[in-house]
Amino acid sequence: MAEIRELLDQRCILLDRSEKTLDGVIRTLTNQLHAVHPDQTPQNLMERVTDGLFHTTCMGEGCAITHARCPSMQKTLLAVMRLSPPLDLNALDDKPVVLVFLLVGPQSSSSFHLRILSKLARLLHQPDLREALIASRSSEVFHTLIADKE
Repeated sequence: MAEIRELLDQRCILLDRSEKTLDGVIRTLTNQLHAVHPDQTPQNLMERVTDGLFHTTCMGEGCAITHARCPSMQKTLLAVMRLSPPLDLNALDDKPVVLVFLLVGPQSSSSFHLRILSKLARLLHQPDLREALIASRSSEVFHTLIADKE
């Protein structure tokens, strides 16, 4: 099974970005995925994600995972944004969201998609890792933290 570190290119780790809405976060992340992986993502990935009925899970403790499956994609990809300031997404714990992960992949890969979602959620439920990701000073450090915990 592919590892999260293999799906998450360091160039798709956007730190300390300011967005006012979840749609803004998704648009920025899908644009970054397309810029880094133009051969694997459609230019209109944002529309494909929103047309595919994306789902956002606010896990609490400042973390959210947005995910969608897109028929035009051939490979699963991951991007993340650390928000500054945090964004209120009505999480069950009433804490604003600092980390938003975006997982997108082919329509045909539902079991793989669910395994990656589950693995990512388990990682983010580790307080030490979550706090280190929120405090990381670079995308390289962020990526290394995830890779070391997998």
